[in-house]
Amino acid sequence: MADKTIALKDTDAKSADPTLNVSKDKDVDVLVKFQDVSLTYHDKSGETLAISNLDFEVRRGELLGIVGPSGCGKTTVLSIISSIIKPSGGKVSVDKAEAEERRDKCGYMLQRDELFPWLTISQNVLLGTKIKKMKGRREYAYALLDKYGLGDFKNRYPSQLSGGMRQRVALIRTLATAPELLLLDEPFGALDFQTRLHVVEDVHSIIKSEKKTAVFVTHDISEAISMCDRIIILTARPATVKKVVDLTPIKELKPLDRRESPLFQKYFEDIWKNLQNKRG
Repeated sequence: MADKTIALKDTDAKSADPTLNVSKDKDVDVLVKFQDVSLTYHDKSGETLAISNLDFEVRRGELLGIVGPSGCGKTTVLSIISSIIKPSGGKVSVDKAEAEERRDKCGYMLQRDELFPWLTISQNVLLGTKIKKMKGRREYAYALLDKYGLGDFKNRYPSQLSGGMRQRVALIRTLATAPELLLLDEPFGALDFQTRLHVVEDVHSIIKSEKKTAVFVTHDISEAISMCDRIIILTARPATVKKVVDLTPIKELKPLDRRESPLFQKYFEDIWKNLQNKRG
């Protein structure tokens, strides 16, 4: 409790206001930048404007959360960053270059671990490096498995691991390819609530320990607050940024400790209110 009290006392009343939008800082090191981005889908029934005038930044070293109404395009944002989808308008840059030129800097982690059941844990972890023909990554991948409590399971198969352990393996598989940016698309959605609490703690610890930048999409407000440094709230389709919530006052706390913070409920209520007023 002492650490949590100190973390909160070190912030003034203004910075502790969970309804405060983050201020613009010219000295911030930006890794990803969206500038007036739009996306229109075309099909037999006509055109659908999915994203409109989307502007935001991802700072190097931060864990940025994205929440929004169902179907607003949260996953589409990740697809644009990784160049799976090309926007209809605007500019997306990764590390000061066109996103398409920086595709190799992105590592994607999906809702399900997608481990191949016929491969051992070590084979699964090294799969991405093999596909990308990356040499000299075996020792690093094995070191990650050892560091995060999976070293003794290298020769086991996915069916022999718990759901939480499998998600850790999936993250290490992603890290083994040395991405600068992690894209996390509802990575805990397939887990039960109790397991999710522990896996959120694990994944947050790994991302911070490895000093990675991450964009985390979720529909779970509590999960976003417990994981992220900032949260972007998107409007209903066509998606644009409605609000940015700065979590600096609880940023140094671990996910489970954040849930016990007196600010947690305030953040939750503010985000919930904004999500209910989908276009306001």
